[in-house]
Amino acid sequence: MALALGLAGCGSADPTPKPAAPQGSDPVAWAGAFCGGLGDVLAGVSAIAKAQPTPQGQKDGLLEFSDIAQQAFATTARKLEQLGQPRIVDGKRVQDTAVGFFTTAAGTVGGQRARLAALDAKDPDFVQKASHLAGPDLGAASDQMRNLTSNKELAPAFRSAPACQRLSAGAGH
Repeated sequence: MALALGLAGCGSADPTPKPAAPQGSDPVAWAGAFCGGLGDVLAGVSAIAKAQPTPQGQKDGLLEFSDIAQQAFATTARKLEQLGQPRIVDGKRVQDTAVGFFTTAAGTVGGQRARLAALDAKDPDFVQKASHLAGPDLGAASDQMRNLTSNKELAPAFRSAPACQRLSAGAGH
C-alpha cells in the first residue's frame, strides 16, 4: 500500500521541464565580499596620509599601503573563489572577471611594492623615482564596480550588502 501511494505521487509531477535555476552563492554575500575587498584597499590609503613628510616616511607609508592593498586584493579573490559565482544568470562570467581583477591587482601591487622597496629614501632623486612607480589602477575597479552594479540581477545585492553601503557612503566624502 505504501509503495502504491509513493508511486502514485510520482505520476502527479508536472512533466514540463523547467529551466534550471542559476547555481552559486547568495548574490548579497557575493557583493558584500566584493565591496569589502575594495573597502579594505581604500582604507589602506590612510597609511599614506599618516606618513611623515620625509622621503623615508613617504616610503614607509607607501610600503604599508602596498602591503594592505596587496593583502586585501588577494584575500578578496580567495573569498570570492570560496563563495563561488553569484547565483545569477551570467554568474560564471561575473565571477571570472571579479576574481581575475582581484588576483591581477594583488600581483601588480606586489610588483610595485618590490620596486618601491628597492629605492633608497636617501637618494636625492627618491621622490622623482618613487613618483614614476604607478599605483594600482583603482579606475579599473571603479569601472568594474559600475558594470557590476548596473547588472540588473546584482544591483539589488550591491544596494543591500552592508559592505557596499559603507563603500558607497565613503565615496561621497
